[in-house]
Amino acid sequence: MKRPLLAGVVLSAALLWLAWPWLRPRFWPAQGAPWLVVLDGYHRLDAALARQERTGELILLITCPSTGQPTTAQRLRQRLVRQRLVPPPLLVVVEQGFDTATQATALAQWLQKRQRLGQSIPRQLHLVSDPHHFPRARWAAQIAAGGYGSEVLSLPVVPPASLSGSTTPSADWPSWRDALRLQLWRATGGTGAWLAPELTARKRGACGL
Repeated sequence: MKRPLLAGVVLSAALLWLAWPWLRPRFWPAQGAPWLVVLDGYHRLDAALARQERTGELILLITCPSTGQPTTAQRLRQRLVRQRLVPPPLLVVVEQGFDTATQATALAQWLQKRQRLGQSIPRQLHLVSDPHHFPRARWAAQIAAGGYGSEVLSLPVVPPASLSGSTTPSADWPSWRDALRLQLWRATGGTGAWLAPELTARKRGACGL
């Protein structure tokens, strides 16, 4: 009798742990102002800056050093927005992460730093990316950020016609793969990138890390 009860308790605890990134924002949400979160992409940052001009929302850009973002033109545009709006909205740049999963962990580390400094945690994070990047990017970001009380919302941006990116949602396997990688990161502190060392080295090199 005790063994089934113990198994039930363990199973319930495991399910609660897995679901916590979704449960915490729903029942105990953070109270800070929403932020726009951009995962690389020049057109994505352009779209976020255009929205910032209308809403005054703060922007967090998570990017590879090799992309050179934000560009000089984007910095000038954001400076003009800051001069026009009160209080002036921020553009925070984090050069960290070489794929969707590690950029999600960079988001979590940024939230952890804000918590440590006593700064407000955003109640909502509007994730700016291409349609084909969802739901994968949103799932990964939610698992990374949910424990801080932030809800991640998708904000798809259709890329210019000159870019080859698809506008269809990401396939099931990449979405589940990155969700599993982020749950692994919660449990162990690593995303499992070491399982594919050659691919990881190529991505890190291309990213400039």
